[in-house]
Amino acid sequence: MKITTSKLTLVAAAAIAGVLWLGCAVSRSVAFEDCTTGSCDGGASSGPAFTEPDAGPPPEPDTPMCISYECPAPYATCLDKSGLCTTNLQTDLNNCGACGKKCAFPDEEIVRPGSFSCTNGECFLQCPALMGDCNGLLEDGCEAFLLTPANCGACGIACKEGEICWKGACGCPPGYAQCGNECKQLDRDVDNCSACGSKCEPSDVAPGAWPCGEGVLPPQFGAVCSNSSCGLGCTKGHFDCNNDMCGDGCETYVMKDPKNCGACGHACLPEQECVGGICVCEDPGHIKCPNGCIDPMSDPQNCGNCNNACPGYPGFPDGQRGFPICELGRCSFYCPPGRADCDGRIANGCEVDLMVDPLNCGGCGVHCDLENGQPCAEGRCLTKPCDVPDAGGVF
Repeated sequence: MKITTSKLTLVAAAAIAGVLWLGCAVSRSVAFEDCTTGSCDGGASSGPAFTEPDAGPPPEPDTPMCISYECPAPYATCLDKSGLCTTNLQTDLNNCGACGKKCAFPDEEIVRPGSFSCTNGECFLQCPALMGDCNGLLEDGCEAFLLTPANCGACGIACKEGEICWKGACGCPPGYAQCGNECKQLDRDVDNCSACGSKCEPSDVAPGAWPCGEGVLPPQFGAVCSNSSCGLGCTKGHFDCNNDMCGDGCETYVMKDPKNCGACGHACLPEQECVGGICVCEDPGHIKCPNGCIDPMSDPQNCGNCNNACPGYPGFPDGQRGFPICELGRCSFYCPPGRADCDGRIANGCEVDLMVDPLNCGGCGVHCDLENGQPCAEGRCLTKPCDVPDAGGVF
């Protein structure tokens, strides 16, 4: 149940047995009992309905409710953050599992590969792609490249003697042969045609095979390897689409030409482009922009039209303060669960943590009892039955 901020007026509170009474507020009710002398006289005055207790079974009806200063797990009050119960010990990098337990390298001034995360109150070292912490020492971070025979694809995965680690896997895939420290396709590699190191040269080709006369090499025309045999032809990705080999040679690069995409005469549709010899953007709803084919209905960088970036693009690096989104060609801003944009300024994104902010507890403008320092945790102003003391007393 939300606190009604327009009616957030508390009656006088007194410190009794280490807790502050919330005017003996009645749970699930808007009635307060008078509690000016530390006891309830049965009278009632109008007041707001407070949230339900944070832990334990629901109190019986008419149970007097007071402010609770005991943080529900996994929240805690740590020195590096203002307010009570504002630190989540399950996810906070500076207080992971306990206040002051920081997820960091021993010497933060030295740059090392890798970064930390706090998950379920434990620090984890996250390594970049194809790197790993194979020695288990934080001092050097993610020290190992996972492209070596000793650590191929993962720490401790060793290749056989003489076997190479190719793209994170031991040995060469089917259709490839190991040539030195690389894997090559011997049926089509001009530098390794039929055997490692066997390079095709134009001089290897018989005189009768020269289409424009012996020794004449038109543009983008030369030695090639096909079916493990050397010959002459267009270099990789080029075709002679205008049938003028001895004039402009293999003039067309079919990997990018939308009129000859992948082959001579294979044209892409107007809304498509040729990428790697393939026509892309087949969805009629996509349009071609300078940075590629996009969906103007959902692309925040091209919302509604090319180059129309939504305010705040590309968002905030931490991911917590939200990012712009494009919905049906119109810009808006997305806040992750538990966050909110309470000041309406895109410049600072979703600046409020609704889970712990006593000024915006569970929703923008929802205030806890600020005068008495009532904490906010899990988006609720902390309360408890008045006759149940906090563990450890008041902070």
